[in-house]
Amino acid sequence: MTIPVELKPRLYFSYNQFLVYDASVQLPGCDWTPGHYAQGFARRESVACFRALQESGYGHVFVNRDPYRPSHKYERVVAVPFLVVSGKVVVDGPEETGLDRSFEVSQGEYRLVAAQGFARGEVIVDLFFETVSVGLGRSEILVADSELNPPQTLLESAKVAGLP
Repeated sequence: MTIPVELKPRLYFSYNQFLVYDASVQLPGCDWTPGHYAQGFARRESVACFRALQESGYGHVFVNRDPYRPSHKYERVVAVPFLVVSGKVVVDGPEETGLDRSFEVSQGEYRLVAAQGFARGEVIVDLFFETVSVGLGRSEILVADSELNPPQTLLESAKVAGLP
């Protein structure tokens, strides 16, 4: 078991979201539909935008190389397929610019699990990068809090924010 690494500086999430994306992606924002909001995420091949537990604020992000393990500390847990192309992954809030909150991950396909909870009034985000040998294909909601109301069939793609 490896020790999770905390990313610095703390994440400032806003518009109820934070983004995890491959560093090669030029426009990481996703166009959220009501269905995406209800399920708690919007994604593309190398981009995952997650609905945060609060509309805005600061949180701590930890990167884990081990598989996700269920824990009572998590209020919302979402797993999505994620392709790392560049070997570098970035975590940002939608209003953050010029930060380098990134880390290295080997190129390949992953099951990215975003597990969220609270500690001392701040959001805690644990990101688990689980290697998969064959593309995962489908997302899963592993823990749903009362704010989520996912459709029966999860939406597996989103448009780039701001593009027609």
